[in-house]
Amino acid sequence: MRNLFILGIKHSGKTTFARLLAEKLHIQSIDSDDLIAERIKPLSVRDYFREHGENNFKEMESTVVREYLEDDKGPLVMSLGGGASDNEVLIKTIKEHGYLIYLRRKESDMLPVILKHGIPAFLDGNDLEGSFHQLYKRRDSIYLEISDRVIDMGPYRDRGETLEAMMSELGDLIT
Repeated sequence: MRNLFILGIKHSGKTTFARLLAEKLHIQSIDSDDLIAERIKPLSVRDYFREHGENNFKEMESTVVREYLEDDKGPLVMSLGGGASDNEVLIKTIKEHGYLIYLRRKESDMLPVILKHGIPAFLDGNDLEGSFHQLYKRRDSIYLEISDRVIDMGPYRDRGETLEAMMSELGDLIT
């Protein structure tokens, strides 16, 4: 089995379902943000992005993921940050190492979920809806283009039921 890389908009369920999927498949799960956090201690991922800027963040993200994958640990499920769509070097690296799975949720469902955790740096505080709409539209388009499989998450159902639906969609990629 090849590696599975879980992509999607911030708070779309990437980490949760990557872990559940990995557990079901009896393989390891890792979150790219955890790899970054380990490298940039004591800063948080959010603080690193703010202090060092988007380009340095993308370089750090690409580097830690590439290094982790070069140390072949067997098949894995890796959840990626919501901005992975904007990191061409990262996308090239992960395409060489496995399948890209886009957990797609409706735009209208996502902004309220994101705002529960505070206003992220990538949104314009003066135009939250407009800036999110533009971001979602751009990232959704990229994810649809680059992904090997798209899983429409819809409104969340029971996690177990959602996981079974995902596994059914992934079928040939996980056997």
